[in-house]
Amino acid sequence: MKPIQISFIGAFLLLVLFLARPSGLNAASHPVSSPFSAMATLSCRGAKPGARVELLVTVRNALHPTIDSVERPPSFRMRTLRKPRLVKTGDGDVWLFRYKIIPTENGDFEIPSITVTDSSLQTRTTPLRLLVSLKGDAPALTPGELSRTVNLPTSLSEEVMKNVPQKAPKLEASSVPGDTRPLLARIGSTLLKEIQAFWNYPGGK
Repeated sequence: MKPIQISFIGAFLLLVLFLARPSGLNAASHPVSSPFSAMATLSCRGAKPGARVELLVTVRNALHPTIDSVERPPSFRMRTLRKPRLVKTGDGDVWLFRYKIIPTENGDFEIPSITVTDSSLQTRTTPLRLLVSLKGDAPALTPGELSRTVNLPTSLSEEVMKNVPQKAPKLEASSVPGDTRPLLARIGSTLLKEIQAFWNYPGGK
């Protein structure tokens, strides 16, 4: 009699759990069941002046998200690549916002948080860092960036970075425009400077 009672209790619990579950597939797949979120990424973390860099903003669990504006450093040229696009994935619907950025000056720059709105909801992305240099090297990863990227506590990110030393790239000065004068003009200018230097040479004492 005891095994029968245990089986009956187990079946009763399964029935209660089944009835308590939200009915229908729509309830499980509705955007409200998961948090509304947005993430911004760059196609690279280091670039040369004049190089094309893509900024991608992905938005999850939203119906009709919008981005009013994207703040950027004054030396960045930016334009929208295409209209927002909805992509169906195995993990749910994802909205894509794509922008093309062209940095024009050397420097260590930050793209501030981007605000995404969906009806009465709002969310913000984490800031992004872009190092612009003549070599186009990526900047050294900081504990804060690691913490935001992989969702780790800051203390753990600091511990990880201590065990993974990085060589910080050197930031060069902005490139000097090349001499566009004809070859003969450049040779003549160089000879003139040498003659002036020889003429003004004080001589030995």
